[in-house]
Amino acid sequence: MAANTRFAVAVHTLGMLAFGDELNVTSDDVAKSVGTNPVVVRRLLAQLTRQGLVTVKLGAAGGARLTRSPEQITLADIYRALDEGPLFQVPMLGETHECAVGRNVGPVLTGVLLKAEKGLLAELRTVTLADVIGKVMRRMKREGCVRGVPVRTRKKK
Repeated sequence: MAANTRFAVAVHTLGMLAFGDELNVTSDDVAKSVGTNPVVVRRLLAQLTRQGLVTVKLGAAGGARLTRSPEQITLADIYRALDEGPLFQVPMLGETHECAVGRNVGPVLTGVLLKAEKGLLAELRTVTLADVIGKVMRRMKREGCVRGVPVRTRKKK
């Protein structure tokens, strides 16, 4: 079972846009930083745009920018923007399934996992993109890094 990295990549992407405050950050810039294909980043940016978290300008002088300040974007906003559906999927085998465990484990797990997902969303609502950026900046400072967006970027026009 592979873990889904879309949420982490979305936070990384929005963090780069916040660091590139006066710049148009391109999908190529983000892809280099994340270590993925620019097409993956463009698809993610499309989802974030539909949810009003970013705006994208096409063309040679184009790029993406945040639509609001990092202090106004919670990790829950980012999570919901990805519209991944339920965090956990539990197969329901039905009341007629021959195995007693199989018939009953789904309903039991569903209640537990729904509660866990509510707890996760409650926690994500307490953390802003600015909080994440602040922690990233402290780590960067310890490393001696002075630049937020280390890849090529273009000034906005």
